Amino acid sequence: MNLPGPRLVPVALALLFLLIAPVAGARLTYKAKPTGPEPACAPLPGPSPDTPARPRDRVGLNFTAPMLVSADSAVVHVCALVDTLGIVRQARVERGGTPYDSAAVDAVHWWWFEPARRAGRPLASRVSVAVTVHPPVNADPITPDVLAMALAAEAQGQSRDALDAWTGALERAGIHPTLGNEWVMRERILRLAAASGAPPVPIDVKASAQTAYQRMLRDISRATNEDLAKIFDRALIDAPWYVDAYRWRACARAASGQRSGALRDLLCYEIATRDSAALATTDRALAELATGDTLAALTLLKRE
Repeated sequence: MNLPGPRLVPVALALLFLLIAPVAGARLTYKAKPTGPEPACAPLPGPSPDTPARPRDRVGLNFTAPMLVSADSAVVHVCALVDTLGIVRQARVERGGTPYDSAAVDAVHWWWFEPARRAGRPLASRVSVAVTVHPPVNADPITPDVLAMALAAEAQGQSRDALDAWTGALERAGIHPTLGNEWVMRERILRLAAASGAPPVPIDVKASAQTAYQRMLRDISRATNEDLAKIFDRALIDAPWYVDAYRWRACARAASGQRSGALRDLLCYEIATRDSAALATTDRALAELATGDTLAALTLLKRE
């Protein structure tokens, strides 16, 4: 989806506001250097783990144009609350004061961890993660700076403009070197769509995804599901608020060995769905995926 031209004018004004004033409540904005020490990453109450949680699969950072002005490397210490499946349920800056603090927190929030363990059993835990940030020094800033535009539009309460800007940023994620975290974009899009009403899914996008899903129900081969996952990839670029397509892509990714992508798709599905039965099934599928029982996860997810 391309950003509509007429909407760029109010959003550009909002971007100007972003450059001269802080944006309240935006997860990807700068944070001023704290005046006092950040709270320590204290252990959870109860028995201590024998082995701490450790990152299993990471995602990168997103950089707005102002973040590239100095292009200095930095280390941001993030405190993450990791559950027994290795999913990050909370993340915050433990020690930062850099222009990249919020971007680092957003990245860690979407990492997947090997959970802490005690006597071989997984435990929820807090873990301190040092995120070494290397801004892409030779990269040209993305033009227009859709990331900053999205944040500015959200700050101004312009939900539809923010949705358009996040969607425009998502189209460039993984392609432009300054956009390494598609998942926080998807999270923002899904929350905005839930709050203000999702745009309709284009008819051709829905037809393609539904056909792929029906084929997936009949064919569980790895090669076929790799191809089907690519069809869902396209659908979730054109309509990243298409809730069912996240569950379908999770199935295709799980069947083709892409466990971390499948797990994140299910987390996106949980953000968007309001059906309690679907949420319970998704929780069970997440547990099966995290422990490596892909077949059990697929059996749960493919139920109508």
